[in-house]
Amino acid sequence: MKADGILPFLPINHVVTTSLYYHDPDGNEVELTVDNFGTKEEGNAFVRGADMAEIGRPPHGYSFNPDELAEMYHDGVPVQKLARIGMPRRE
Repeated sequence: MKADGILPFLPINHVVTTSLYYHDPDGNEVELTVDNFGTKEEGNAFVRGADMAEIGRPPHGYSFNPDELAEMYHDGVPVQKLARIGMPRRE
């Protein structure tokens, strides 16, 4: 889509999903989203676990750079790390 000049106006990691929001030619908002966990149980465990308690959660999620995510993906970064894009890093 980027090669065709179609860029997201809002990239958000919602913790359990990662979304890219676009405007279609009529100005409607379109959301493309992927689950950040393999199962609902894994997502629920993360949200209820120590990692989530440590990072907190802003109302809508964490902003991220879509180009950085694409580069990481093409570099073979594990999906577990991709799913945390934009989230505060643990020291």
